[in-house]
Amino acid sequence: MKNVTLISLALSAAAIASPLTWERLVESAKDDPKYQAAEKRSEAMSANRNLKLWDKLELRYQLDGFSFAKHDFELRVTPQAFGERTADKEHFEAVKNYQAARFAVERSTLLYDRYERGVRYVLRKKINEINKQLLQVNSDRIEVLHLKAGSASFSAEDLMTSLEKNASLKSNLLSDSTALRDAELKLKIWVPDFDGVDLDSTFMPSMEELAEFLRNGVTVDENFPLVALAKGKRDSDISKAKQDASKDRDYISHIGIGYSLQIESLMEKYKDLGYNDVKKTKYNQYYNEFMKNNCISVVDGECARYADAEAVSAYTLRKLVAESDDRKTADKFFVNLAFRLPFFDSNKDATLREQIAVLDAESDYLDDVREVNQKVARLTEEVLTLIDQWKVLKDYAEQVNASGFMEQFARNAGSDPLLLLRARESSLESDLKAAKLEYDIYARYLALLDYAGGLARQDVSNHLREGIR
Repeated sequence: MKNVTLISLALSAAAIASPLTWERLVESAKDDPKYQAAEKRSEAMSANRNLKLWDKLELRYQLDGFSFAKHDFELRVTPQAFGERTADKEHFEAVKNYQAARFAVERSTLLYDRYERGVRYVLRKKINEINKQLLQVNSDRIEVLHLKAGSASFSAEDLMTSLEKNASLKSNLLSDSTALRDAELKLKIWVPDFDGVDLDSTFMPSMEELAEFLRNGVTVDENFPLVALAKGKRDSDISKAKQDASKDRDYISHIGIGYSLQIESLMEKYKDLGYNDVKKTKYNQYYNEFMKNNCISVVDGECARYADAEAVSAYTLRKLVAESDDRKTADKFFVNLAFRLPFFDSNKDATLREQIAVLDAESDYLDDVREVNQKVARLTEEVLTLIDQWKVLKDYAEQVNASGFMEQFARNAGSDPLLLLRARESSLESDLKAAKLEYDIYARYLALLDYAGGLARQDVSNHLREGIR
């Protein structure tokens, strides 16, 4: 049973593993943690945002005395400053566009790394094949020189030179092998489960196609991720400056509406009670005490004679008595308003800060656009110049490899095979220089695609061919 399980696992692994293709290499960018983090950040900023209607909303409470009889409740709103909501909306849109541009730049960077590594692998493999052919040609030359040993046309110096070149070519092949193995290990970082590398040059544009793409030049516009990023940062900085400036226009500090609650059962206050007060039902409990205090003579424990009416009316009794809430319902509510007086608060510094921030943001944006323009123009010129050099090398190689040329050369060379080997070697050396030149061309082309936003496009699967169209 255990053996069956192991065989099943092995078959499953073999079914899953497949050669690394350009499509798999490009798709692996979406699994990169940096890609996913940038995508989530962009999506989070793209979500609808509920802009606040006020700066602060408070529920205030005030206890008027520790008898807990009077309580004030107030709902206080601190409104936004004039123009602050519009500034908040503009800033949110600017930040959203900035994050979208930032995502495009990071996506382009991730794809640039993968394409660069794939192109390096393809061209290094091509160089390795040419080096193998050069080694074979040089080995044939050494064999011919050995056969010529002792003859009048034998040159020991040519043999020594060929032996040295043989060692150099073997060293180059070893270097190629190490570079290809290292490239495969680095490719496994992005696609860890592939079985062999199936990257070929058919996925890449030809030199003629590149020249056609770039013949009319590349116009820098806001679709370039780096330009869009610079524009997003400029708009974000400007909108942030406007947002900060709008906060200084808070002419209404707060608006509040409240309710004053009084609990009659807990309400008491000191009151000077007179004769007319103690005769009322509300205070009649103090009548006897009031009259007792106005007694002039006492007989047998009872008051025999009270003070006269004038004296009684002038006398008061101070008592802590219950209080009633006799306010109308409308009077129990109150409004609280606070205004800032701008005439005594100069705002010139805030306006100056806003102007400086806007000018700085605009200047940084223009510098970034200028830098992108210069790099795009320089890369376009370099690619076209290198393509012209590549054409010269390829034309020479094609001329040497042409059957008519080789036949004519063979007739001129007579019976000397060394001249034929030299012609073949010259053609291969020209191909080798052209292959090395191709890497320089593709490296600059990839950098150009990165600047132009070709690698940031999500509507194409082959950015090398379609990215700049």
